[in-house]
Amino acid sequence: MKLHEKALKLLKNHPLCDYCLGRQFSNLATGTTNLNRGITIKDFLVLEFSSNLSEENVSVLQCLSRSGSALAKKLLLKNEIQSEETMECYVCEESLETIDALTELVISQSEGYEFHTFLMGTFIPKAIQERETELKALVDVKQTELLKQEFNRNIGKKISGRIPVKTDFKSPDIVFEVNPFTQNISKRITSLYIHGKYRKFLRILPQTRWPCRKCKGKGCKECNNTGKKYPESVEELIETEVIRLAKADKGTLHGGGREDIDALMLGTGRPFVFEIVNPHIRSLDLNDLEERINIHVQDKIEVQNLRWSSRKEVVHVKSSAERAIKKYRALVEFSNPITDENMKKIENGFQNKVLQQRTPNRVSHRRADKIREKKVYTVECIRKGEAKIEIVVECDGGCYVKELISGDKGRTKPSISEIVMNPAICTELDVIEIDEIPYIQED
Repeated sequence: MKLHEKALKLLKNHPLCDYCLGRQFSNLATGTTNLNRGITIKDFLVLEFSSNLSEENVSVLQCLSRSGSALAKKLLLKNEIQSEETMECYVCEESLETIDALTELVISQSEGYEFHTFLMGTFIPKAIQERETELKALVDVKQTELLKQEFNRNIGKKISGRIPVKTDFKSPDIVFEVNPFTQNISKRITSLYIHGKYRKFLRILPQTRWPCRKCKGKGCKECNNTGKKYPESVEELIETEVIRLAKADKGTLHGGGREDIDALMLGTGRPFVFEIVNPHIRSLDLNDLEERINIHVQDKIEVQNLRWSSRKEVVHVKSSAERAIKKYRALVEFSNPITDENMKKIENGFQNKVLQQRTPNRVSHRRADKIREKKVYTVECIRKGEAKIEIVVECDGGCYVKELISGDKGRTKPSISEIVMNPAICTELDVIEIDEIPYIQED
């Protein structure tokens, strides 16, 4: 079946606007638009059937007039034949005529947001999608451009012509979705991600927000109506300046593991990615931001080496945390005096030693009860008193160092308490080094 035969069959079955007819043959005569392609096809059909105004040919011209052909209407009028009223397009229901209005709505929705890249999306109701499928099957057209593609391309092109932004299919700053049938516009602002390291200098400071367990964050007497178990966290300390400068809704800290609330995070710091949710400002000076955060937090924490990151690096930072080797310093108190021989026994007994660690009692309410295999590479002992030592432990990420010391009633094997047969507890714990696994940026 030739092109004009396919086009005529389509138009005889349903009234189609110039856009929707042109879309059925979108890969032909590239360099033009679907609108012009549809007008050209209709004009060709008018010329084809205008030489002889037989009853059959007039029927074709009336069919074209129903689909809004100005040339068909003019020809019929010239020959004193009443043309038919233009009918609503069977597929788009004339919604493609609203592209300019939709563009204005999208631009108005973007006001107040800084963005350099964007992506257009269009919601097409299922009934309309079914009509497109029906039309395509009717004459087996191969070159169809979908209605949503027509909207996305045309609105996107008009936006780029109005404001200095460009389309980005991989990682746009903002995503718009239009519903041309309801004129509803929605937008999604892509989060900003900043990688850095933090050091923590307080012993009662959680890494992230800790809602009150009793009221679930709503506020009650137990939490003094704050909704929080602890008044602040590393996350919230960083967030304050970030929200202010980016004019964002909130911030989320994605840490490469986490230290206990009562443990300090020292050395070069713990890697993290900070997610800025719904930012209005994207062009942040990270050196300035780092300085402002550190002034604001008043020596409670320190952030350093801030750089731009991505959602993919969040996954890497979190997943690599247990593969990174970490070094801890702990103060250990024994029930009985500890001998030099016992200290040597500890150092020798934990050279490249694999532990079997069942989830500790202290975290069993929030973590799966299972046995984890962790490796201790070295333990160095330094005497601090008759029954007190300091140890420096190098081990796998995710190793429970407090339980390595106490044994946790047999849940960690072997333990320091077990091998010297002298009950011990950790009275102070610091993370002093994290061997971060580098993130390889994808192209």
